[in-house]
Amino acid sequence: MRKFLLFSLLIVLALGSLGGFLYYREKNDQLQERIQLLEDALIPKTANGVAYSWAEAVKTRNGAWQYTLMNAILRKQYLKEFEEINWVTGFSSPWVEKYKVSRQSVDENGSVSFQIDFDWYTSSGYAYSNTAILVATRYDPGQVNERWLISFLDFEYEPAP
Repeated sequence: MRKFLLFSLLIVLALGSLGGFLYYREKNDQLQERIQLLEDALIPKTANGVAYSWAEAVKTRNGAWQYTLMNAILRKQYLKEFEEINWVTGFSSPWVEKYKVSRQSVDENGSVSFQIDFDWYTSSGYAYSNTAILVATRYDPGQVNERWLISFLDFEYEPAP
């Protein structure tokens, strides 16, 4: 009788664990789907849209938004960095007060390069300026959900000494 009770208890625990695992997996799948849908909604349909969106994401210190605008190669390169800073980029001070996006050139494949000049301020006023260079590349051309993503990025939050 004792062995039967122990066996029954083990079965109940195993089923409970399996149920918990399946529940967690379903919730995780739903979360991943929600994130994917949000990312899809944020991806611009134009090269200019990518540049302005990324500049605004830097201004708002939103690493998740910046990550969304990157192609798979850049995502792989930046994932660990974004996770380590909990998806919040930059600092509370200085902050981006304004930025200027300048379209630079279009290459033979139609990718567009941009220069983005950022002006950083503190509570005392202007702190410094720095520049980002990014290349926006068209993905899924001709598709209903055509999108543009960043395929190259050269940017440092801190100015070079």
